Amino acid sequence: MKAIHAWFNTQIANWAMILKKYEIAAEYWMRTAELRSGAKSTQCLTVAATCMSELNRSAEAEALLRKALDITPDYSAAWFNLGFLTQKRGQHDQALECFDQAIRFHEKMDRAHYGRALSLIALNRPEEAKAALERTIDLQPMSPYGYYQLATLHHKLGDEKACIKLVKRLHKFEPQLAVQLQRETGVEAGVQDPFAHYRR
Repeated sequence: MKAIHAWFNTQIANWAMILKKYEIAAEYWMRTAELRSGAKSTQCLTVAATCMSELNRSAEAEALLRKALDITPDYSAAWFNLGFLTQKRGQHDQALECFDQAIRFHEKMDRAHYGRALSLIALNRPEEAKAALERTIDLQPMSPYGYYQLATLHHKLGDEKACIKLVKRLHKFEPQLAVQLQRETGVEAGVQDPFAHYRR
């Protein structure tokens, strides 16, 4: 009977999320979590936290994530989401600790490396941020914002050559963002927006 109720609640929760009815979705994910155990309960609580975050109810989202981690301390997605929440509040030291935990349990989570880089930039630790961004694009070679942040960082550090190289690489799959980056940094990478003539 529990399995049937859990399945039913999951269907409602999923449809509520599709319809962006996040309060209803959160309620049904939490109901499902009560019917599940272990990692399955953790997953439900983590998705419920995402819904709370969408509703700008960060304190409730954080409480759900911490509850999820009490059940499954090595659940990388919950650590990442907790890092994201604390980063939004400007608590970058705490965010770093969360991203580090996410990476500890899932080393190839590119978004955790990216989140880590953003907090390192905010904490004025550019060399560490550069390494984190390099790891991001190593794991996700078509991460536009990984390239964007890394090129911007190289520009700030005075390495125009590296910045130009990254702008050119970005142009291969995100030409408009590459043109924007060229404009913002002032570097001459020779990239052009292929869609510019359509907007004239």
